Amino acid sequence: MFLIFGFRNSSRNLGLAQATCPHCGNRAAQRVDRDKRAFSVFFIPLIPLGSTYVATCTACGRRTKINRGEADRILAGGY
Repeated sequence: MFLIFGFRNSSRNLGLAQATCPHCGNRAAQRVDRDKRAFSVFFIPLIPLGSTYVATCTACGRRTKINRGEADRILAGGY
């Protein structure tokens, strides 16, 4: 009997908003993504292992890990 298991990563774009990049200092559009990881069996994700939020600067391309509160503030325009 074969048992195929592994980890599945997925990314979802939550939006684009104007904010100041912590790396280059430019006020540019920041793309906010949520990356999720799950344990899967037969390519079906069964156990979620957590998620992280990432902001990507469109000026310099730098990806910065952020928490959920910071992601919400960026998308609301308060950053």
